[in-house]
Amino acid sequence: MVKADSLPGMTDFPLSSLEQAVQASLTYYHRLPAERKFQVCNKTLTAADQINALENFLAIVRRSRTPAELWPKVTEQFDFCRPADTEMLVTGYYEPIFNGSLQKNDTYSYPLYSLPPDLIVRRQDDKKRVGRLENGSFVPYFSRKEIEKKNLLAGLELIYLSDPFEVFLLHIQGSGRIRLEDGSTRLVRYGGSNGREYTSIGKVLVDRGKLSLADVDMEAIRRYLRRHPNEMEEILHKNDRFIFFSMSEADEESAATAPPGSLGQPLTPGHSVALDQHCYPAGALALLVTDYPLVDEKGGVKGWTDLARFVLNQDSGSAIKGLRRVDLFLGNGAEAEFAAGMMKQSGRLYFLVEKTTKEEK
Repeated sequence: MVKADSLPGMTDFPLSSLEQAVQASLTYYHRLPAERKFQVCNKTLTAADQINALENFLAIVRRSRTPAELWPKVTEQFDFCRPADTEMLVTGYYEPIFNGSLQKNDTYSYPLYSLPPDLIVRRQDDKKRVGRLENGSFVPYFSRKEIEKKNLLAGLELIYLSDPFEVFLLHIQGSGRIRLEDGSTRLVRYGGSNGREYTSIGKVLVDRGKLSLADVDMEAIRRYLRRHPNEMEEILHKNDRFIFFSMSEADEESAATAPPGSLGQPLTPGHSVALDQHCYPAGALALLVTDYPLVDEKGGVKGWTDLARFVLNQDSGSAIKGLRRVDLFLGNGAEAEFAAGMMKQSGRLYFLVEKTTKEEK
């Protein structure tokens, strides 16, 4: 366990959005068998334990009017444990908003696709395998390059965008909003993947000497591909992983709701994080300590500020693997997009465990 007086406290207030995030994890745990077990640092907790802890934490939040009131109450009732000994890489992700069309035309010609009917998901050796049948044999599903170059998904187009890089960004972020020319909005949500390994095109560009490791971020990648459009297709195809979507029309309620994470609950900007859920307990509460960019009026970074924020593990991602990766959901809009593109900071994560919970013998 980590001594509370060695932690930076917290930098966020008011806490209404934190309440929303905690409620989402509570909804998830209430749908599980009470005896379902989760490993939190060196302790084994049940879903019932997690419900009790989150309800007690929520009660503290609701009784606290200032950070000065909240922090000592939390540290009195909860221990903090740090599961990864080294610094973690903290990135950000967001919900893109792009223009598009339901019909292909001269402006909008790059499609998002629905889940193909020939895609098969199997459980093998306790792992999920994605593929298809070829001459009666189960083989990997087509790669990004095969899908796009051979037009293998004709007839499964959901909606069209104007830019292949926007399509690629939606594949990276996993969901988004598309504004149509009539003013209506469509919500596109993650529907599945081809099961192929994720490859970072930023790493591809660094390995080729096109960008420096210190400078590579989503905006730098975008600028490079804009300046070298003849290289875009080949570079994008280096990432074999391909994402399929579902689509719905945004009504008044869904237009105000963030996309769902891997727990099936809406994400909360600033408080939902994606972690590798083979390494970390789904739905769990933690303190994230890192740096956050300050965005100026022109969309540039005017500096960085310390961030110590309570977050909940409510999502996952193909690029978020292992103990040392955490991705913070930032919402939508220009500031969220820019901040997400800039974040690649070192950070630390401390999970909260009630002091009344007995250690596993």
